[in-house]
Order: sequence, then C-alpha cells, then structure tokens
Amino acid sequence: MKSQTRLKVGIIGLGAIGGHVANCIEKGEAGNAELVALVCRDKEKYLTINKDQSSRFKSLITDDIETLFAAKPDIVIEAAGQESLSQYGITILEKGIDLLVSSIGLFTNDDILAAFTQTAEQSGAQMLLSAGALPALDWMSASSLSEVSNAMITQEKPVISWKGTRAEELIDLDSITKPTCFFEGTAREAANIFPKSSNISAMLALATVGLDNTKVRLVADPISPIMNTLIEFDSEVGQLQLNCQGIPSPENPSTSTGVPLSIVKSIRNLSSSIHYGI
Repeated sequence: MKSQTRLKVGIIGLGAIGGHVANCIEKGEAGNAELVALVCRDKEKYLTINKDQSSRFKSLITDDIETLFAAKPDIVIEAAGQESLSQYGITILEKGIDLLVSSIGLFTNDDILAAFTQTAEQSGAQMLLSAGALPALDWMSASSLSEVSNAMITQEKPVISWKGTRAEELIDLDSITKPTCFFEGTAREAANIFPKSSNISAMLALATVGLDNTKVRLVADPISPIMNTLIEFDSEVGQLQLNCQGIPSPENPSTSTGVPLSIVKSIRNLSSSIHYGI
C-alpha cells in the first residue's frame, strides 16, 4: 500500500467506535485518508444522528454492503461487532480489500480464524487486528518470541458494563458493595461466555501465547466508573506489570473511549510515510 496515495476507507458500523473513527477521518485527523462508504444497519437513524455533518459525509451513509464494494475502498474497518464481521469479513477479503478488525473475539474460534486467514492468503489482502484498548501489545508480542511463563489479564469494569451479559447469572450485580471477581479462566473460555467483552483478552492471547495459555479474570466494580485493566506478563526477556485505567464510552459502556483512537492511529500509520509502533 503506497503512502503517497490517499487511502480510501470504508467503515462498517457507525456506533461508538465507527462513528468516532469516521469523524476523525472527515476532520483530517487520521492522516492521508478519505471516507468512501459508511455502512450501518439503520440508515435513517444514522442520518439523523449525523444531521449536522457535511452533505458529502451524509451521502456516504448506506445500509447496502454492495454500495461499499462499488466505492472500491483500499481498506474496510469493521466496527460493528462479531455478527457483522462474520457476515461480511470473508467477502471483503475475497475481493482483495484489506480488513481492519475491531471485534477480535470472533477469532477465538479456531476454524473461523483459519478461514479468514486462508481467504486473505489467497486474495493477497491483509487482515489487520486492532490492539483496541489493550496497552503494551507491541512489547508483549515481541517478548512472546521468547519463553513466556505467565500471561494474565484482569478486566475490572463498572457494574453497568456487565449489565445484559452472562455476568448477571454468575453474580448479583445490584447487591455487591466492592469490586468482585465473578470469572476466572482462559481467554478462550472468557470469549465463549462473554463475547462482547472478549476483544482485549483475545488480542493479548492471539498475539502472544495463545487462547488456552492466557489467563483471564473478570471483575465487577460497583464504586468506580473507570475501566481498570491489569496485565501481568512474565517472559525470559523481561517482566511487565501494567495497570491501565480507561474511560468507558458514553454511547456504549462496554467499550473504552480509547478503542476508536487505536484505529485512528492505525489509519494514520497506513496512510503515512512513517509508521510508529509497527
């Protein structure tokens, strides 16, 4: 992909993640990139939400995936969840279009990951997995080329972030008075039970020691509004203990406000003459 050429970007999903990314690209904050299509499930809803945007921006909003393909994007950003990724991902790659994935949790299914990978290999497209809200991924991924003795992630989120998930079956979210762990297991197990909260743990696992060797703890916090992520990673080249405090998205409490910015950073790298953190 030539950095001198303006990067044509399509986005699937205009919620908390996709909408933010689209706004950044439109305002010129994502490098040498331009929007060519914005796919959503409810066109009228997102036309209303974006009523103050430019006429050109609104003209890109569609509920038809074929409109995206007709726009001939260089890369498509998936920001709509595992269902949309499953529905459209393979087709995007088959057409030789690069795919930047935010819903990493889908790839905790080995067969699905293999199918996407094989399709990308056959078409020549690249599948780019966003780090999202996971900090220090570059260091841990490099360190995993050595011997790793421990890879653990603890996700501590406000109670509201666990509402509507299986957590409600494992713990009485309304009665706890202090941070309470309600799940301990592997990244693969966590993804199966909590698919909407699996992206960060799946990314850590896939980039380092694998889904069955990465340990996950999930905690509900009735006190703090902060998303607290604790990573413990021990390898023969070094040890890392990192505590990251993220702010939940106002539009979607299960998503960190840092996720769309991670994607914007990726677009800047892909469309620039210099890449930071490759």
